[in-house]
Amino acid sequence: MKEEFDDYYNESIDKFESMLKTNGFLFFDSDEFEEIIVYYLEIGNVSLAKKALAMATDQYPNSIALILLKIELLLFNNDLDQAEKLIEKISEIEPLNTEMFIQKAKILSKKKKHKEAIKILIKIERDSDLYFDALSLIGKEYLFLDDFINAKKYFIRYLDLNQFDYSVLNNVLYCFDSIGDNDSTISYLNSFLETNPYNEIAWHQLGKLYAKENLFKEALTAFDFAIISDDCFIGAYIEMGKILEKLNKINEAIEKYEIASKIEDSNPFALYRIACCHDKLGNEDLALSYYNKTVIEDPVHDKAWMSISIKLFYKNKLIEAKENLIKAIEINSEKINYWELYAKINFNLKLHEEVELAFDEILSLKEFNVKTLTILTRIAIKTPENNDLINKLLNSIKLLPQSADSEINYLLSVIYYNKSENDKAMIFLKKAYFYSPSKYDYYKKIFKFFPNLQVFKAH
Repeated sequence: MKEEFDDYYNESIDKFESMLKTNGFLFFDSDEFEEIIVYYLEIGNVSLAKKALAMATDQYPNSIALILLKIELLLFNNDLDQAEKLIEKISEIEPLNTEMFIQKAKILSKKKKHKEAIKILIKIERDSDLYFDALSLIGKEYLFLDDFINAKKYFIRYLDLNQFDYSVLNNVLYCFDSIGDNDSTISYLNSFLETNPYNEIAWHQLGKLYAKENLFKEALTAFDFAIISDDCFIGAYIEMGKILEKLNKINEAIEKYEIASKIEDSNPFALYRIACCHDKLGNEDLALSYYNKTVIEDPVHDKAWMSISIKLFYKNKLIEAKENLIKAIEINSEKINYWELYAKINFNLKLHEEVELAFDEILSLKEFNVKTLTILTRIAIKTPENNDLINKLLNSIKLLPQSADSEINYLLSVIYYNKSENDKAMIFLKKAYFYSPSKYDYYKKIFKFFPNLQVFKAH
């Protein structure tokens, strides 16, 4: 029966398109026109849908089905006033037309009158062919109102009747997530899977929830079932890889990521994770190779560009390291660690103006911490002639909690010692000791520069 319908369907389309090419005239009944219009709407060819509709309404001006399709197109173009006029026309002819209720609710929704839309949709009877649509639309209207509890209720009602609609399942899960009740979500998915054991989306989401709760064994089992349901489900392989990484089963994680990469030819996320895994295993060359593969497939993967730069930096390939790092910064200039590396690379290249640029960028982000300023201070130690750097650091250190800056104070003491400003060096060294006396032994290595400090401990 379906094949016969498809043949008829295609025949109608072919006949219509042939008529357009020849500028001829062929007869179509209203049902044929309806099928042609729906077809073009489904494939996204609005232009041909409009042409077919114009011809259809000329021949069948009172066809309710065609008027409803016209309303659909008017809604697509946000022509709400004209759509409402046509709905009034239908209501005069068929006041109980269910499709009219649906379209009226859509208009109200577009006007942000979501509660009014719900009141209309609730009137649609259970035995109506459009009852499914009504349940889904009610759920969406409640989403617009941020009423996730009621939205969830109607989406679940819909799924109870049509369990194969993945978009509605995703809406249910979104509602659960917005409510923030992981336990209830897990319970619902387990119940759903009892009657839908081959729903890979449900298994995948269940696995992610188990992983979130650190129930890794259960999560891996769920992802296994997702793969049984669909052995090309990339997301399941990637999530398994993430968990195996957390469990320090790095080689197994690589296997999962490699499968994902093969299913979707060179999946960038999978390639990046493979690179990170090889990093963890100490396979430096393999890691670098996969980072390079990542940016080939995804040229805006800033983390991969950064990783390449780090590798090249430690290989002392400073120019190449800088070139790759610039690409990462061009993509995302608000990563402090990118600018930290930029400062290190340019310091080693003796490009002190570029170092200062990195300082300025870091300080402008105002998200720096003790670790960041420590890195900058260590660089400043080796450029004592640059007073601008030192002054910028001093101003920034003032913004930090006093108790947090002991190492920075220690490093500043070294800066001033190198500048032969021993009095200032002493001030900062005393501050370091004052804030962290427990680190006395750590600071001993500087004492050789200040012989009188052997007395300082006693005070």
